[in-house]
Amino acid sequence: MSGSEAAIPDRELLLDGATIVVISAAICMASDQVVAMTLLVPAVIAARTVVWVGMHGRGAWRGEVVFLAICTVLGGFNDWNTVVHHGVYAYTVPHFFPQLSSIPLWMLLYWGMILRFMFTLSRWRGLEPPVAPRDTVRLGRRRVHSAGVKVGLVLALVLVTRQCIYRTYDDPVLSWLPFLLAGALYLVLFPPTRAELRLAALTLVLGPAVEVLYIQVGGLHQYALGWIGGVPVWIAVWWVVAVWVWGDLGWRIHRAVAASPAEVVVPRSATA
Repeated sequence: MSGSEAAIPDRELLLDGATIVVISAAICMASDQVVAMTLLVPAVIAARTVVWVGMHGRGAWRGEVVFLAICTVLGGFNDWNTVVHHGVYAYTVPHFFPQLSSIPLWMLLYWGMILRFMFTLSRWRGLEPPVAPRDTVRLGRRRVHSAGVKVGLVLALVLVTRQCIYRTYDDPVLSWLPFLLAGALYLVLFPPTRAELRLAALTLVLGPAVEVLYIQVGGLHQYALGWIGGVPVWIAVWWVVAVWVWGDLGWRIHRAVAASPAEVVVPRSATA
């Protein structure tokens, strides 16, 4: 069974979790030191990747580097689009090239590691995830089993909620209501596994808690309507929707880039 299909063992979760902890500590202590952070963040991520390759063997490095690069592009672009293009929130730490972006370069790289950790957590064996995400879509009384339909609907949920927040981030009700509805719709459309419910519970606590730390201790960024220690309600709900979405889409991307053609077939014994 390939790494993209097997549940992720504790040591990998500890590795990625430790990477997040180290960078988080640096944010809390030195987020205003732009040179130090620009050097430290990529060095920590590189060291983490070297250790990861040591766990899996040299043959796995290409897939991991490609997947981490995809995480970085997706996470970095989403943050740039949200912050720079739409002004939903703002970073309050020094950064290079202010004429191009108000986001520190090291933060754009860090978003790749954040998405990588979210994927690791979603596949962690402690949550008892299924071998693969379910492709079941519940449309009223009808159930459709189609990866294409599920992915299309998931992407539509993301698109709609992102477009909503670009327009309503400073509204005390409309900022969070679309995300709450999206979370409820996700549960209705895609019958959740116990692993997804456990993942949601963890994320609902960890996501906002880490952001509160970054805001209150690290002075990293600021939101409008930061009612929860500087974190708005919509972000707390979005973390849950986002980890469900990325757990599904991330698995599909990881399976495509990290497995050889012979490895991508799910064993019958695993699906029985």
